[in-house]
Amino acid sequence: MEIRLSIAVITMNRANQLKEALQSCLACELPKETEFVIIDNASTDNTDCVVHETLENCGYNYFYEKLPENLGVGGGRNYAYKKACGEYTYILDDDAVIDCTNDPRFFMRAIEILDNNPDIVTLTTQIYDTAWEKNRLDVGGPIISEGLYKCLMFCGGSHFLRRSFYKSAPYLPNKYGYEEIPPSLEAMDAGKINAFCSDLLIIHKPAVNKWNWNDEKNISLLINGLALPHAIKRMMYPTVAAPLLWLANTVRLKKLGVKIDNGKQRIKEIRKTFIKEYPINRKVKLSTLVKLFGDFGLSIF
Repeated sequence: MEIRLSIAVITMNRANQLKEALQSCLACELPKETEFVIIDNASTDNTDCVVHETLENCGYNYFYEKLPENLGVGGGRNYAYKKACGEYTYILDDDAVIDCTNDPRFFMRAIEILDNNPDIVTLTTQIYDTAWEKNRLDVGGPIISEGLYKCLMFCGGSHFLRRSFYKSAPYLPNKYGYEEIPPSLEAMDAGKINAFCSDLLIIHKPAVNKWNWNDEKNISLLINGLALPHAIKRMMYPTVAAPLLWLANTVRLKKLGVKIDNGKQRIKEIRKTFIKEYPINRKVKLSTLVKLFGDFGLSIF
């Protein structure tokens, strides 16, 4: 049987939240040819029991593997993608749920969008975040059709990938953060589309608000948010864009209004280390960069 949809979840020590995430998927209308792929990043809780209890008699094939070590988000997603067989692969965060009560056809509507738009190779859904108490994503690109827009980068927490385009695992294999940028740029450099559907909704329910910059424990996440996108784009954008990337990052740091001790130096060191550990040799064409600027303006930097 050819698999139409693979639902993949990477998890670590979130057994109860994972169960809720999987149940929300099962509560939706799904293609008969659906599979679940659950990759466990070396959990020490009862994740394995929860997966088997939830999926054993669900009516769909499932694959579960507990890894001997934590591959991180990028590495874990790559591992899941290699195990998945679906025409479309859907990645969902383990601490999120589908808004299945209001939209039981969530998956079927997404598949219809992808079937009807062959140039769309990634499809991101809206994400309501309970920590932010608002939607995480804004419409920032040109309209494709009602409720469907171009986006610069697909969002890791809830997205579909088209396997006919991404024939191999596409994510940057880093531990955490912005592993979606390289495959997003790869799509646009090939003349394909990253799309965002504002009407498809999931609910992200983080146990801890990692985006509270008044908490010193979260500052490292903020620094990564400045260093990693800059590093990835510095490797993938044409050299001519380097001064604009530097200027954009400087402006972002000032706008945040958050005091970071030795902020510039820490960002520089993380960026340098990241480039060394995760080198990217492919660059997007200058013509692609010009088109991106036309669609998304200065946000591309």
